[in-house]
Amino acid sequence: MPAAAGAGVGERGASQWEAPGLGRDRPPLPSLKVPRELLRRFPHSKRVGSYLVGKMINKGSFAKVMEGLHIGTGEKVAIKVIDKKKARQDSYVLKNMKREPRIHQMVRHPHIVVLLETLETENSYYMAMELCAGGDLMDRICERKRLEEREVRRYTRQILSAVEHLHKHGIVHRDLKIENFLLDEHNNIKIVDFGLSNTLKAESLSLELLSTQCGSPAYAAPELLAHRKYGPKVDVWSVGVSMFAMLTGTLPFTVEPFNIKQLHQKMVSGEISSIPADISKGAVTFVLSLLEPDPEKRPSVKAAMEEKWINEGYSKRPLHTLSHKNRLCPEDLNSSVLAYMTETLGYSLSEIINTLTTNRPCAIMAAYHLLLSKFNRSQKGAKAGKVHPPPNTECGYILSSKNTCRERNSSESKPQKQVNDEAVSFRKGKMDLIYMALFTDIQSDYLRLKIEAGADELNLMKCYQRWVNDELS
Repeated sequence: MPAAAGAGVGERGASQWEAPGLGRDRPPLPSLKVPRELLRRFPHSKRVGSYLVGKMINKGSFAKVMEGLHIGTGEKVAIKVIDKKKARQDSYVLKNMKREPRIHQMVRHPHIVVLLETLETENSYYMAMELCAGGDLMDRICERKRLEEREVRRYTRQILSAVEHLHKHGIVHRDLKIENFLLDEHNNIKIVDFGLSNTLKAESLSLELLSTQCGSPAYAAPELLAHRKYGPKVDVWSVGVSMFAMLTGTLPFTVEPFNIKQLHQKMVSGEISSIPADISKGAVTFVLSLLEPDPEKRPSVKAAMEEKWINEGYSKRPLHTLSHKNRLCPEDLNSSVLAYMTETLGYSLSEIINTLTTNRPCAIMAAYHLLLSKFNRSQKGAKAGKVHPPPNTECGYILSSKNTCRERNSSESKPQKQVNDEAVSFRKGKMDLIYMALFTDIQSDYLRLKIEAGADELNLMKCYQRWVNDELS
């Protein structure tokens, strides 16, 4: 379990976005070689694209979330897998299956999970996302029964900051709940699951979602349950339910046996669950304001962020004035990672910058963020005085800064052999498979023989894929 960060940590952005600009001195990247043994030891059932798909983390009606490993970097990710066959059984899900990645592309915020890449096969649709090492908020509440007020304030601030960012860009989440709040390694909130999200249409949202599902009824605003037109304040209500659960360990409105009509009646009449006496008056007043059944009287996210209780212990600057860039700028990008991707992986600088500044989930996006994560971990380790072991000296490949493949041997010193006249070049767009293969210690003789046999590029790639699959099986 990660140690709780101090008050205010995460206010200006998650640590993985703190990167030196292009014009600054480049710190060296850590060894990026991924030992084949790491890939072999990762328990997985199959491979999809650049990922090994491992154990299941969570499961829903139409999708499941699996732990994955990015082969090229050795970094773990979360992979959401949508079953197309099951999705076809629900017209709404089928129609909007690809809306979630579009929503992700529209926003960038330190408390919203990063979508790295999307892939599609005949039977499934895959979304590779950053893995939140701290688990989910539900587990945290279950462990402690309920959370301390100071911690609830910190989490709620982060949630409100992310939701305000969504609303500012015309997006309503519509499924905010404790289960969709994950924690990163720094104990900061990451909002996930935008499968039911939608963009604002004029002043209110259409009711298309209500014909199929409305998220979790226990977190749904009364106007949504009543099938009335609704706006972004449905998210405010859901934040209120989540905050109540953090403070008390229970939901504010419950019905046994479950009945939506009775649940709605409890909401509008204010029949709320009991609140422990040790919770401060300020916290109670604040959470009840979010649980106002009349959306006209319920505060907006921006108004809620200006309330006294939510800002206690923080600077006088209102929370809503803490701006977050919705797009990466070229000067925000890590120059060391960029250099590696251009000089070693063969991507053009313009291609990388265009992908990252438009927040487009693809192989480039995944490679950049995962390499950056590894880079930041190395830098923090160096600052903490940790000694990193030397690179693995087993016989295998490393990649030089000029796209050359070099062999080394731990048992005896040999002149470095280079394949096919100093370098083997591969056209843009095919680099991913090649560097994945090279990172997995492919034997030099295998590569050299294939080239000398005159294998064309496409056949060589197929040989690589077969070889890697055999090695990982």
